[in-house]
Amino acid sequence: MKKYNQLLIKDNNKKQVYQMIEDMPGVSRTQIAERMKLSKTTVSALVDELMQEGYVVDEGACMSNRQGRRPNSLTVNSRANAVIVMDWRKDSLEIALVDPAMNITICREYDMRDAKDALAELGRHFHAFKESQCVDIRIMGVCVIVPGMIDQKHDRIISMVLPLEEQGYHKISRLRAILTGHPLAILNDTACFAYAENAFGELESEDYIYININDGVGAALIHDGKLLGGASGMATQFGHVSVDRKGPPCSCGNKGCLENQIGELALPRRFQEFGLKADKVDGSKLLFKDLAALVREGDKDGIRLMSAMAEDLAYALCNAVSLLHPGVIILGGIGRKLGDTFLAMLKEQIGQMGFRQFMSDVEVVYTRLGESSVVRGAAKYYINRYFRFDDTDQSGLFCG
Repeated sequence: MKKYNQLLIKDNNKKQVYQMIEDMPGVSRTQIAERMKLSKTTVSALVDELMQEGYVVDEGACMSNRQGRRPNSLTVNSRANAVIVMDWRKDSLEIALVDPAMNITICREYDMRDAKDALAELGRHFHAFKESQCVDIRIMGVCVIVPGMIDQKHDRIISMVLPLEEQGYHKISRLRAILTGHPLAILNDTACFAYAENAFGELESEDYIYININDGVGAALIHDGKLLGGASGMATQFGHVSVDRKGPPCSCGNKGCLENQIGELALPRRFQEFGLKADKVDGSKLLFKDLAALVREGDKDGIRLMSAMAEDLAYALCNAVSLLHPGVIILGGIGRKLGDTFLAMLKEQIGQMGFRQFMSDVEVVYTRLGESSVVRGAAKYYINRYFRFDDTDQSGLFCG
């Protein structure tokens, strides 16, 4: 038992050393020892192991204010290692290679609209990508990002966005069988966006709610810099908070769900409700940017609809703030296409409802990170939470 505990401590220290090198490129052994409060001998031994295994590179002497011999700078080995991240969406699949420095080095997009067997098609694209793009690269793991809940207990991925199999969900075990040969993490998209804010954003607060507005609406909660409930999407289903108890029924069984009021898929119905033309000349679907364009042109019905959507979101957010008291609410996803007018309407509505003390403490902003942050967030989350240097089991499955 004592030997086992010592191995756990060593593995944990090794992981922390690696993460520090990842987060602080050019850091020295001495700086790591000071920050981790470990001896220089212990840190040097761990760094040497990471170098021998090909995870870390010593780039030679670096500048230092210290007297004496200049310390060597360390970086992660981005040339030899990578994480494959698959962003599975309604009509498409994006597969990216993310190096340990969290740079997206390769990205390919595949059309999934005509896929009769989505999981099989996903697997074909994965293996083709791996064979063509991952030559001489060690795959640290594979992440699959899904717009839905990962329910490992019942072996299913539940989504209101993805085209599902006959039983109404995709089997996690089948996905695991298709994506063989590497550790696999299945992660919720909103959680990955939220984690990216924590890792790559410029927020001062470590307590915030990330709202992902797309076809549906998702939310993830960050408290003390940690993603509450992990990345399974099972911690909260913000899009299915009812904002109108007499509203239209949702496939989830509830009525008046938030995502059926403000999600992009709800726009055709909402346009009709507010007397707007719901059919586009070119036959394409209505988008948030179409509503934003109407508002910029001063269309009164468009303005009324946008105001109603802002009120619905404000109602849901005020309840969330009363429960959680975050410092910031970050709005992400294609909902940003609604523009500054929507954000101003939302802030005005929030100021008129909810628990005043809490609401006055909250800042509401659009994310400054791009859409690719979901891929980087997934890779960062997987390495930080699940990756183990001394684990040779390539059949590992991590859900959320």
